[in-house]
Amino acid sequence: FLWIEATTQEFADSFVNEHGVLVTSDSCPSRVTAEDLTDGGIGWMLRRLLAEKATSAREAVRLAGELVEKYGYRASGRTYSIADKSEAWMLALLRGRRWYAQRVPDDEVAVLPNHFTIRGIRPDDPDHFLGSRDIVEYAKTNGWYDEAKDGPFDFKRAFERPSTREPDADGNTLRHWRGLTLVTNRAWELGRDYPFSVKPTRKITAEALKAILRDHYEGTEYDATDGYKTGTPNRTKFRTICTASTINAFVVSLSEDRIAPLAASIWLAFGKPDTTVFLPLYYGVRTLPPGAGLGPVEHDHELFYKQHFEDAEIKAGKDGLLNTKVLALERIAEADYGPTRERLVKELFPLEISFDKAGPKFEKDFTALYPRNAPKAMRNLDAYVAEAFEKVAKATGKLVAATPPAK
Repeated sequence: FLWIEATTQEFADSFVNEHGVLVTSDSCPSRVTAEDLTDGGIGWMLRRLLAEKATSAREAVRLAGELVEKYGYRASGRTYSIADKSEAWMLALLRGRRWYAQRVPDDEVAVLPNHFTIRGIRPDDPDHFLGSRDIVEYAKTNGWYDEAKDGPFDFKRAFERPSTREPDADGNTLRHWRGLTLVTNRAWELGRDYPFSVKPTRKITAEALKAILRDHYEGTEYDATDGYKTGTPNRTKFRTICTASTINAFVVSLSEDRIAPLAASIWLAFGKPDTTVFLPLYYGVRTLPPGAGLGPVEHDHELFYKQHFEDAEIKAGKDGLLNTKVLALERIAEADYGPTRERLVKELFPLEISFDKAGPKFEKDFTALYPRNAPKAMRNLDAYVAEAFEKVAKATGKLVAATPPAK
């Protein structure tokens, strides 16, 4: 699997495995405070186990449910986005042993900020709903659901940690509102009663998703910097989609139509995407470029476990990482956002445009060559990805070096 590690957070790693199963997640605080754990419960290793064992998104959902029921989930609440080339699921976990998952309809889009989005459930429809059989009774027992008063069961209302904030002061409500607005291209009233998924008004492309992941409510009443004139848009009173706590960003396209090495196509930003570019990456790449990561490429569970808690080896090699250069540029931008952004648009972002333009031709050429000469095609794939990384590393380093030290 490809492992996108978020080293500053315990629960934020993401994976794409050899079967084209994607696993990522968002924290969704719940009402549940009581622990119900066996052997300490399961937490950050859950997604890793899914990446190691699942051959489909549905299998990953079932496996996660089994592990949570057996060991108990340690965190307050979380929603895992799990997808393969055929299905996409949102899997909501609660502290303890309860879980529920809903499949995203094939012609719809789900928007997930840091709060639960599953609403009504249908236990009689296992094609689209899976989860704890006693989920409704569990909510009733804890006083979080009264059918006579509340009407049909609503997972989000029953289990989400209540907020007393007004919608425009609740960052995740704003992010949900903005995401829905961008994928449907229509106005939504700001509030908390949003559907699980929606039909987009146009095809959702990788470029459209990149733009959403960079969004700071530009052009809306919640644009708090007047077009970057008053500082960074990542640290305002309105929590934006791209925000101060964003560690990385990525878009994954999982396709039945592309040849196997290209079937999982990834665009990866090694930091906040408003100040860096999305790099092209494919699951089939055999060798990750220099600067992409540290450590062995072969599975070594004991070493990875050690590095998770004792990161001296990782810290020692950080200077050679692309992520380190990206974070340095990010700090420069945060300190002087407007002028730096102008430089990035002129000197860095054109690289991403060139990658997007070159991608279709590269994929076409690879697809034609692979059946005739697979070794050469794979060498071309490694070289294509490595060249993109090298260009971004060089351009990012140049921008950092050109910035005088702060006085």
